[in-house]
Amino acid sequence: MSGPVPSQSTIQTVLRGFLLKYLPAGVEVVASQDNRVPEPAGDFVTMNVLRRGRLSTNVDTYRDCAFTASVDGAVMTVTQVEFGTLLVGATVFGASVADGTLIGPQTAGTPGGIGTYGVAPSQTVTAQTLACGAETIMQPTDAVMQLDVHSASDGVASDMAQTISTLMRDERATRFFTDAGLDGAPLYAEDPRQVPFLNGEQQYETRYVVDVHIQANQALGLPQQFADQAAIDVFPVEATFPV
Repeated sequence: MSGPVPSQSTIQTVLRGFLLKYLPAGVEVVASQDNRVPEPAGDFVTMNVLRRGRLSTNVDTYRDCAFTASVDGAVMTVTQVEFGTLLVGATVFGASVADGTLIGPQTAGTPGGIGTYGVAPSQTVTAQTLACGAETIMQPTDAVMQLDVHSASDGVASDMAQTISTLMRDERATRFFTDAGLDGAPLYAEDPRQVPFLNGEQQYETRYVVDVHIQANQALGLPQQFADQAAIDVFPVEATFPV
């Protein structure tokens, strides 16, 4: 099983790109709680994950795929696809396939279709019908990020915090996150608040704190087998299960 997509790292990367675009030139944006790392020089913003909140019930979707293939060592050769698409990282199911077999990168052929793929672990499988179905479980999540805005000037820190608060609830932020390919959208930013920061030299520095809320539709991909046919047998109930 892979981790949730988009990952926390992806969310922070997109948020950082947005901040760098609209904050003054030269302002650095970094992840906080990084041990043994000094403060950036000049004005900067730190990002810290506060919490995650569920926005709605899970949305489950299913994808089935059946294909004819053989496996020779670490190479799987697909000669026919009955339905669906082969995806890198999907689990392969089959009568003689080793448990936990995963599809690796495609090395030749039609993308997601007929061709050759890497496979792990290495094994030998004669040509037969295989499957690589999956279930996707998506939870709409409110990812709350604390942004600490630092500056030697109270006015500059206040202006940057206000810029973040304003734009995080604007169409510009929505378009930026969409163009970045994030499955989700910025929701809003809470009101900026001035929280003094005590540095390593025991000196007060100006800091404004802004909590931003970002919807991230985080999905988990899990292997899933499907029944494509049913075998029906007739039993004389009284004879088979006598009273």
